[in-house]
Amino acid sequence: MNYIYSIAGIKVLLDLPFSISIQESSKEFINEGFINDFDMCFKFIKTDAIDNDIQGHEESNRCYIEYEDGYKVYFRPTPKGSPYAYTECHNEQSRMLYCYFLKDNEYSVNYSLRICNMMGLERILLQFDGLLLHSSFIRYKDMGILFSASSGVGKSTQADLWVKYENAEILNGDRAGLRKQKDEWYAYGLPYAGSSKIYRNENAPIKAIIMLEQAPLNEIRKLSPREAMMLIYPQITIHTWDRRYVEKILPLIEDLVTTIPIYKLRCLPDKGAVEAVKKCLGGI
Repeated sequence: MNYIYSIAGIKVLLDLPFSISIQESSKEFINEGFINDFDMCFKFIKTDAIDNDIQGHEESNRCYIEYEDGYKVYFRPTPKGSPYAYTECHNEQSRMLYCYFLKDNEYSVNYSLRICNMMGLERILLQFDGLLLHSSFIRYKDMGILFSASSGVGKSTQADLWVKYENAEILNGDRAGLRKQKDEWYAYGLPYAGSSKIYRNENAPIKAIIMLEQAPLNEIRKLSPREAMMLIYPQITIHTWDRRYVEKILPLIEDLVTTIPIYKLRCLPDKGAVEAVKKCLGGI
């Protein structure tokens, strides 16, 4: 069967020998059928066995192996368990990605969020001049504003304040896909949204990125590219163990912090924080 998984403006053709269960988070992102103008193809292939004697970078229930121009990612049910599937890209410049899964184990890979995880969204974005940013993404007057910080600092709270006081729209409450297209940076909603459960397949040109810090007052200042790089880098999904990945994403981040205004907002969870941002952005 064929499906089209559309994420961050990238159309991925899913070529599978089974139907998939489309979860609520993916309903705006997946359609059944085939199109000729897809950007990538993710092909699923049955296999009788998967090697368990693998050596690579272990993270959670995955093992990453880099080789020549490609890579493999093995997926396990537990950190020490036997792999039930692996994805392989023979060449990172190609537009083909393969998933080899154990025969009669379709149930391990046949639902939409697992497929998105196995695609490696951060890698696909990187192939198309994009990256993943841990942030709450709002659209206000057709512009994107992103609030970024570590978990618990108040990204969702600031986004909610803009909805309450400025009738902004939240397009995602936890992560956004950022892509540079035709010399302009855009933010995209994703099928990952954390506890916000807001999964909108929509986008907006980025007006500003706001790095948050809790404080007993509301104050905002624009960051230099160097300051912005230091604060935003930890909030971007980066395979730090993969030299090729780091070498490719660093110029993108440098372009982002020199092209997009990035601010540091020390704030309270109140209307004053919204007013401080509006004033700094020219009273939008």
